[in-house]
Amino acid sequence: MTPNPWFVLGALFLARTSLGYQFQSVGSVAPILVEEMGIDFTQVGTLIGLFSALGVLTALPAGQLGRMFGEKRVVLAGLAMMAAGGFIMGTADGFTMAAVGRTVVGAGGVVITVSMVKLVGDLFEGPQVITAMAILMNSWPVGITIGLWTQGALAEAWGWQAVFLTAGIGSLGGMILVWLLYRPPPRAPRSSGDGGQSVPDAGRISFREATLVSVAGVVWTMFNGAFLVVMAFGPALLVSEGTDVVAAGSVIGIGTFVYMLAIPLGGWLSSRFDRPNTVMLASFALAGITVATVPFVDAQLPLFILAGIFVGVPTGNVMALTVEMVRKEHRNIGTGLYYTWHYIGLSAVPAIAGWSVDSTGNAAAPMWVGAGCSALAILLLVVVRGLQSRFRGQAAA
Repeated sequence: MTPNPWFVLGALFLARTSLGYQFQSVGSVAPILVEEMGIDFTQVGTLIGLFSALGVLTALPAGQLGRMFGEKRVVLAGLAMMAAGGFIMGTADGFTMAAVGRTVVGAGGVVITVSMVKLVGDLFEGPQVITAMAILMNSWPVGITIGLWTQGALAEAWGWQAVFLTAGIGSLGGMILVWLLYRPPPRAPRSSGDGGQSVPDAGRISFREATLVSVAGVVWTMFNGAFLVVMAFGPALLVSEGTDVVAAGSVIGIGTFVYMLAIPLGGWLSSRFDRPNTVMLASFALAGITVATVPFVDAQLPLFILAGIFVGVPTGNVMALTVEMVRKEHRNIGTGLYYTWHYIGLSAVPAIAGWSVDSTGNAAAPMWVGAGCSALAILLLVVVRGLQSRFRGQAAA
């Protein structure tokens, strides 16, 4: 018997929460790593970047692996890699071993991110997909929030090793949950690794589908860019204006917490009113205006809260684009292509924002980079919808 899809989604949510927890682990114990492991902050930054940088190379192959071996097996393998990477980092005696562990964790994280989107796309249909995607995506900030609340205290009580070992145990627990609960729904196209017949031509994604999902992937990257620069450079802006470091982090943390709450709310609203384009366009515009306004006001907390709301609300809609842009039998490779663009942007946007500070000497410059990302997201959403209409018209002719 196939379990209730919402129950299965809960298991996927818990498993993917370990991804956010793993991501946050290095940042939470960075000062302790510098002191006790003997590394510098440049190496700490390298460890943080290794989590995402590998995604540029592995996101597309991850989609292919799901088609070849079955999404469930690939997700289990990805969670096993994350667990192994956490254990490697927990026993590391220097930067090299820690980097190896972080690379393994990041590669596993890419695999489960790409494959879980495909699993959720197969579990749900119609407006429910938006709500389900919003719930799945919320697991990332939930994991980060749990890490922020617990990892520092854990390191102080048991040492920095305990943080990484706990992260590995969490990933192992997620793997067990998915193994016990997930079953492919009857309507899902079965990959060769699922025990059924593989879908003919499943790997031959068309040029039209590749174009649509690529543009949608850049929409996702630009849409995230506004809030990404707030989280990365907002504290530095506040400190430059006289706020102490702890208070600055607290302010940004409140915005992140609100963002986490806004994701499922946005999914519910979108499913209820079924106006995805309106939700996305309005949210992109309001997020851009809000972020651009931050440097010009003194009381910035309300703006960070609004930014969290406006970026969180359309998350399910934007993630649902990857399901919409390709046929079911091409979702593996389509999701991989979508996330390839995502990881390119994840590496590029912070670098551009940092360059904007260096080149202008203005700590507020990243906020305008974020606003520009929102404007590009609006333009690219219009482009992808226009391409959809054009391709449909050509197919009907």
